[in-house]
Amino acid sequence: MRSPSINRRLALLMATGLVHVALPTSPMPARAGTSTALPPGVVDMRTAILEAVQSGRLEDLKIAVDLNELKPELDAAKVPDPIAFWLTKSSDGTGRDILAALGVLLDGSYAIEPLGKDPENTRLFIWPAFAERPLASLTATEDAQLKLLEPPEKVAKMKAGGRYSGWRVVIGADGVWHVFRRYD
Repeated sequence: MRSPSINRRLALLMATGLVHVALPTSPMPARAGTSTALPPGVVDMRTAILEAVQSGRLEDLKIAVDLNELKPELDAAKVPDPIAFWLTKSSDGTGRDILAALGVLLDGSYAIEPLGKDPENTRLFIWPAFAERPLASLTATEDAQLKLLEPPEKVAKMKAGGRYSGWRVVIGADGVWHVFRRYD
């Protein structure tokens, strides 16, 4: 969890419109560590999520959740109501901290992992790009993103352990939102 002062600052910045996420008008270009632009399905899901982020209303994430046949994985246990779940995890009571984390994640670089043998959907797009890499390999931009996502004491603990254990988003090449959860 972020410190209460960071959460208050993020909530204030989002509420005043000082923090925003620019939505892409075309497929997102390739990011560090990748060699391809996002497929159309991923662009559509990412856009739906970022529209909720930009609105500042957690309830607007229901649109993105409902684009899936199955709900994304949010916790180790099955979660029947994602919005209610995120509200219980929210440190500010409104879910804006959850939206802020999504915005920071999806504005950053992503990694691509292979999945299965289906020729159309053989890739998972994972944010942040460093979720599956040793933290010693972070670029300066990724280190800044990590510091936006996590409080200093948690960053220090993760770096000491060598692995990232915070928020993660996974979207399949077909646009299915598979995961949005913390791996603490």
